Amino acid sequence: MGRKLEFSKEKALMQAMESFWAQGYSDTSMRDLAQKLNLHLGSVYNALGDKEQVFEDSLRLYLQHHIAPRLDALNNTPDARAALEKEIDAYADESKPNSGANGCFLINSLLNINSINPRISAVVAEYVERKEKALIGALERAKAQGHIAADKETAALSRFV
Repeated sequence: MGRKLEFSKEKALMQAMESFWAQGYSDTSMRDLAQKLNLHLGSVYNALGDKEQVFEDSLRLYLQHHIAPRLDALNNTPDARAALEKEIDAYADESKPNSGANGCFLINSLLNINSINPRISAVVAEYVERKEKALIGALERAKAQGHIAADKETAALSRFV
């Protein structure tokens, strides 16, 4: 009797996300993903779907594991200024050349994809909305704590950030 293969969809999507993040959507093929996952091409399609589905699920995983904790920090850190400084520092760290960071997966993907399907557009819109709300909330708290001038419009500041 053969041994049962263990397969973790989340682990596979993490590996797919790493490929899309490093190479971009256009330059990552399903064959690349199959090779990275050490699976036959048909098994990748059966387990994860087509390339757009794998990409969409990878974006959702990125939001869950990389963005949601940062949004939680923006929303829940009592010292709003410290939360905002940490978030802006993270942006700067992600953007440094030769830092080893690949930047923001979502932004890199948007720059790389020629046409985006409605499902992926919805994922992106959800991220942008959640990010803006979290920034506005942190900026409002910072204003209430006296770290930002009372006459500043937090929605405009959030878009700037």
